[in-house]
Amino acid sequence: MASPLSNPNSPGAHSGREFEDLVANLFRQHGWRVKKEPMPADKGADIVVARGNQRYIIECKVASEGRPDRLVPLLSQAILQARAYAQAFPEPAAPLAVVGAPAISPSAAKSLVSFLSQFAPDVAVGILDREGFRHFVGPGLEKLNAAPPRRGHRQKLPPPESAYLFSDLSQWMLKVLLAPLLPEDLLRAPRREYRNASELAAAAEVSVMSAFRFVRQLRQEGFLDQNDEPFRLVRRKELLRRWQAANLRGAPELPLRWIIPRKSERPLLAALYAYNAKPDVKRESAPRACVSMFAAAESLGFGFVHGVPPYFYLESLDREVLSRMGLSPEGAEQRPDVYVRIPAFRESVFRAAVVRDGVPVADILQVWLDVSSHPARGEAQAEEIRHRILAPIFEEKP
Repeated sequence: MASPLSNPNSPGAHSGREFEDLVANLFRQHGWRVKKEPMPADKGADIVVARGNQRYIIECKVASEGRPDRLVPLLSQAILQARAYAQAFPEPAAPLAVVGAPAISPSAAKSLVSFLSQFAPDVAVGILDREGFRHFVGPGLEKLNAAPPRRGHRQKLPPPESAYLFSDLSQWMLKVLLAPLLPEDLLRAPRREYRNASELAAAAEVSVMSAFRFVRQLRQEGFLDQNDEPFRLVRRKELLRRWQAANLRGAPELPLRWIIPRKSERPLLAALYAYNAKPDVKRESAPRACVSMFAAAESLGFGFVHGVPPYFYLESLDREVLSRMGLSPEGAEQRPDVYVRIPAFRESVFRAAVVRDGVPVADILQVWLDVSSHPARGEAQAEEIRHRILAPIFEEKP
């Protein structure tokens, strides 16, 4: 029997309830026992499926477009909810987050799987579109997979060498090289001169090979003074324009609400202060967190845009950590109090973060990069930062 998921003419095939029906039918066709809405709709998962001794709690989310920037936030929310529902389920069950859209490219699917492996490797995932593409990751789910029919093959090209220029550690090393031009309370990084890749690697605490690739790429693209010693970045305006473009894809973010309304004037800062002060946060396994975006600009003394919900970075998506901070994704889609962002470049974000009144805050360069493309007057905030503090970087002298 042909799967209804492969019918592109199905009205509303990827909207809400209909999408849940399609997912339920897919599992039935592959021999799973399916129960929809096993708990009250506002408190439970969409579907429970079982076969043999395997049981999954499924949370479904659907997007109108198959772009990663639309799907990743939905996947983040589905992961958190599926985890919570699986923990509350009266029998042993594993969480399964399923996202769908009219069409999902292989590269978009790869981005979702990569996000999953980095931030929620313990959660199974399903990715579906109405053209017939199905990709599941999780024990016992392999037989559900299907390639899209008649989708053209695309040539896979190796990443350009310039990728080394804006990798996670390379962005951190750019901050290290630019640090002498910025106050120490706005960017945390060593401040000294470097004559070779080994010295830079030692100061930045990265491998010599990473520093060597980075320095080689800077030279090849004309961003290092050819007089060699010590290193001096040139054509900095063009370098920062390229850096800004490399960050345009942004970071996955998830809207949240306070579980109990906070009376504090700046509740996010209070929550992050309490979280950072706990002993277990000092352990390497605890996810790092810091204020970001407009709230970070305000904490650093460069606030310009007001009325936007505060953002913070959290190293990995962890519902327990969010709950400990007093935050939950439940009911946050319409009226978010806070947004959590999962950094695509975590070392660059957290190594350079500064501490203000006991609260980690993203550095001023990171704030400039992050707000530049934000629709809520982000360009104006970025220009304010550029004018007031980044001028020495942009206005280089020959």
